[in-house]
Amino acid sequence: MSEGREVSSYDVRALVILCGLACIPLVQAEEKAWLWPSFRGAGGYGHAIDVDPPTLWNGKEGTHILWKTLVERHGMSSPIVAGDCVFITAADHLARQVLCYDTDSGELLWHQEMNTVAEDDLPFVLEETGYAAPTPVTDGTRVAAIFATGELICVTVGGDRVWTDQLPFPKNHYGHASSLIGFGDVVIVQYDQEENAMLVAYQFATGKRVWEVKRDSISWSSPIVADNHGRDELILTNCKAVDSYAAKSGEHLWRVACLSGEVASSAAYADGIVFVASEGATAAAIDIREHAKEPKILWEWDDALPDASSPVATKDCLFVPTAFGTVTCLNAKTGAVHWEHEFDRGFNSSPILVDDRVYITDLSGTTQIFKASKTFEWLGAASMGEATYATPAFAKNRIFVRGLSHLYCISGETQK
Repeated sequence: MSEGREVSSYDVRALVILCGLACIPLVQAEEKAWLWPSFRGAGGYGHAIDVDPPTLWNGKEGTHILWKTLVERHGMSSPIVAGDCVFITAADHLARQVLCYDTDSGELLWHQEMNTVAEDDLPFVLEETGYAAPTPVTDGTRVAAIFATGELICVTVGGDRVWTDQLPFPKNHYGHASSLIGFGDVVIVQYDQEENAMLVAYQFATGKRVWEVKRDSISWSSPIVADNHGRDELILTNCKAVDSYAAKSGEHLWRVACLSGEVASSAAYADGIVFVASEGATAAAIDIREHAKEPKILWEWDDALPDASSPVATKDCLFVPTAFGTVTCLNAKTGAVHWEHEFDRGFNSSPILVDDRVYITDLSGTTQIFKASKTFEWLGAASMGEATYATPAFAKNRIFVRGLSHLYCISGETQK
């Protein structure tokens, strides 16, 4: 295993407050105040803060592609970023890996492996899902990752193993896919299986279980953490309901039974309202502003709904992507349709809100960019030239994209 780099000192708390998630400790950095800690960014609901990414690139021609690196093992997890490092996971029947790349060059700095589950004992997963679908999480000094085997590993950003755990053998007919999320000094695992479903919080530094609660149904969605007027709520979806837990203690706060089918789409959040949407169920807006034990459903909508891609919201609009290429903009407070647009390709990757723009990457690797407004205004498209299922990471003026075989860094800087 090669040596990684130390991340230098800066105050991440400013970024965290901007994201409405006071949950990440101080980490080290110099010039690069870069942190994209989890799937869909801080809080997990798709808002990119303090970034200025490019709107034009071309993977085949190399335009605004700072680097491109081959990833040899399969993985559907999305990249995360801390300081000088970008992290992904990859896995096959031989090993499950956490990989660290240099943000400037794309050089593989180190990898750590988990291979405690023997090849003959591996759980069934769909080939497309694989063993590395969940996105890892970082607190800026450590990285935690989980695999479809139930293997959980935590390493430093320099590549040293900190702790591991083995969750109950997963029973999941597609393969475990829920991403990790961090809050304060803990990493939280949504482990929704057909049996032994649970929600578990670990101390990031030691691996000690801080709290755990039972869950009651399978899902493939990922958790978000919402700052609901000073109360930090951990919000999960499964194939029955939306549940909220106190992020610090795991106390169950409320449940709204408005979901069904096979739920892979995660919740969105903006302005005190939780939004959920899933094919086989409905889209719903849940008002949680009053801290009620029984939050109010503001509206429900049943038309073009997502399969794996998750919606993203502003205080005025909810943007709902689909696997067949339609994106719908709904009024966040009423559910009325502002506009609907059909793109050429469908979406597995989730949309990211960047200031007044939405970036969403289709299955062909083309990122569609449009205004986050009540009137549809297309701003352009940029092609990676490689099939893409993962959700990009946004850090300052760069975008990190994981294609089916390569990891890319997109930047307005001079190509290296």
